[in-house]
Amino acid sequence: MHKATLLSKGEGNFFFGFHDLVAWNNGGDKLLALRIDDMYTPPDPSVPCDIGFIDDGGNFHKLGETYAYNYPQGARQQWIGNTDQFIVNDKVDNKWCSKVYDSFTEEMTDVLDYPTHVITDDGWAFGLDYARLFRVGGYGYTGLPDAYAHDEAPAASGIIKHHVTTREHKMIISVKEVAGFQMNPNLGRCHYFTHLLLNPAQDRIAFLHRYKLKDGGETTRLMTVGLNGEDLRCLATGFLSHFDWKDDNHIAIWGRTGSGVERLRNSFLYKMMPTSLVSKGKKIIKKLLYKPKKEGVRVNAAFDWLLFKDTENPPVQLLAKDVIVEDGHPMFCPANRDWMICDTYPDANGFRTLFLFQYSTQKKIDLGRYKMLDQQPDINKSMPFLEGVDKAVMKAFSPEQMAFTRSGLHCDLHPRWKKDGTMVAFDSIHEGSRKVYGFDVTDIISTKADTSHDHQEVHSRI
Repeated sequence: MHKATLLSKGEGNFFFGFHDLVAWNNGGDKLLALRIDDMYTPPDPSVPCDIGFIDDGGNFHKLGETYAYNYPQGARQQWIGNTDQFIVNDKVDNKWCSKVYDSFTEEMTDVLDYPTHVITDDGWAFGLDYARLFRVGGYGYTGLPDAYAHDEAPAASGIIKHHVTTREHKMIISVKEVAGFQMNPNLGRCHYFTHLLLNPAQDRIAFLHRYKLKDGGETTRLMTVGLNGEDLRCLATGFLSHFDWKDDNHIAIWGRTGSGVERLRNSFLYKMMPTSLVSKGKKIIKKLLYKPKKEGVRVNAAFDWLLFKDTENPPVQLLAKDVIVEDGHPMFCPANRDWMICDTYPDANGFRTLFLFQYSTQKKIDLGRYKMLDQQPDINKSMPFLEGVDKAVMKAFSPEQMAFTRSGLHCDLHPRWKKDGTMVAFDSIHEGSRKVYGFDVTDIISTKADTSHDHQEVHSRI
């Protein structure tokens, strides 16, 4: 019987964040983590979060503090290649930046001028505009204003590339450039980038381009680009959510494209209609598209795990037709990309499921179910930490919902692999506080049929 193991011991709440980074060092004996006392409100800009690593005995080694964090994505703490150094975001001199720590000496070794979302093994970091992300309701950091709030698609905001040792830096692509790529930027407002992710070869970056619509909704475009801003591509447009690179040339993403809602938004009628009528039209189409499940949870038949080749106008393929039927947080195994770890959102009884998926056999293996807490954040205490979020965003989502999803009480499992593929780590709150757990999957993966995983052909499953 397989069972999760508690990896973080000691007082406080421990978490890592998102599902798109390897949390362990190359040696596999240090696990990056954040620690905080109070998780019941969104991040307070005056309260830092401890940063450090967990050793094999479950002990947390505090190396510093950071003010640049959120609960879904942490502080983007990540190891620099195969070294025992890691990079993490923080606020210095009223700017979002990065700091470098040495886990061997347990000291901070450098402060960089720009923040980091992902980093290559040879030290090229790529950062986002986290002040803008916070304002538009994304995974930004609390405490600094969006310098380009007046601009719907700013030329001075985008993906910044910088090197951890040489200090070379440049913006490889701006929000304005992408908003004007194969679309009319005036169709949306509050354009922004989120969810940067390097492919395994580390020669291309995938990211989401999002913008607000006059019906209160939001459109997402899945984009890829070279490391110097060359060869920009739009792979898909629609309602697009969590994703990972299946291999160097394919991306798996949950979502829908070309649905009735997307067709309405792309129509001439939509562009001419007043906002009130647009909102009503969208609600009618949603009622037709959604159908209830037996448990009472509504599911959209138009959604699926989509698979796109990294090329212009790729055909839609399916990753796991009728096998994985809901959104989650995927990560393909670095050592064997035939395997994917993923989770689900809470079901009607509040349980999230952790599971493995093997692409070549189309088999899904449930590992465990973990219950969310019933507590809700104190809305009066939470509201000051949501100041600065765009008014349209606060109107589209209730304050109660925003306070919950931005607090530590909203705890997705966000599973992530050990580099050698033997174990996964995940965050959970099922034992009353936020902790980091591990799940040894060695025997599960080793007993399954082996295929030529690294060179496996990706084919359509329509």
